[in-house]
Order: sequence, then C-alpha cells, then structure tokens
Amino acid sequence: MMGSGGPPGQGTAGATDVVSALKGITQQLTALVKAFQSRNTFGSFTLAASASTVVAQPAVQANSSISWTPTNAAAGTLEGSTKKLYLASISPGVSFTVTTASGAAAAGSETLSYRIETPS
Repeated sequence: MMGSGGPPGQGTAGATDVVSALKGITQQLTALVKAFQSRNTFGSFTLAASASTVVAQPAVQANSSISWTPTNAAAGTLEGSTKKLYLASISPGVSFTVTTASGAAAAGSETLSYRIETPS
C-alpha cells in the first residue's frame, strides 16, 4: 500500500530532484543565450564623404567577421559600383574601417547596417 498517495520513491525527494534538474536546464539555456549574444553585435553607420570611414565599435576583435547591408538607395548604388566597400582594417576593441574599392570618395549620405560575428 502506498502511504503518500504516489508511487514508491516519488515523494518529496522526487519533486526536489525535478526542480533541481529544471534549474540546471535553465542555467544551461541562459549560458547558451549569453554566449550567442556576446558573439554577435549589430549596429549602423553613415559613410563619411571620403574614401574611408572608421566605425567605432568596442566589440570588434581581430578574428571578427563583419558584414554590412545598404539601408538607403545611395548605399545600394555605391555597393553596386566600382566604389563597393571592403573591410580595410580592424582595430581590436576599438573600431573597424571600410574603404571604397576604387579609392574614390563616397557621397557621405550612404547608410548601412552591420553585423559583427566573433567566434568564441
């Protein structure tokens, strides 16, 4: 006969085990989310009216991969021309620099969004 109303071995210790297991799962998921978020940084910038633009971003590292997307027609036109941007340099923990491939100045009105992915 079962004295607690449940199957043998499923009393208070069983409930405590389940709660502990769920807390452990929650901690692991939280760590996973933090790890993913810390590796990806997003932002935007406007090109200077010059051939190069420095984008201040303390999250950038030497092993970061940076991609950008034009967010206005001027930037789309620039990216489809001989002025297409390339990543000229990274200053870890400080900034990255983009430069036009042709060396000609941008108009200064081109806006772009970017994503930085840094492997852990």
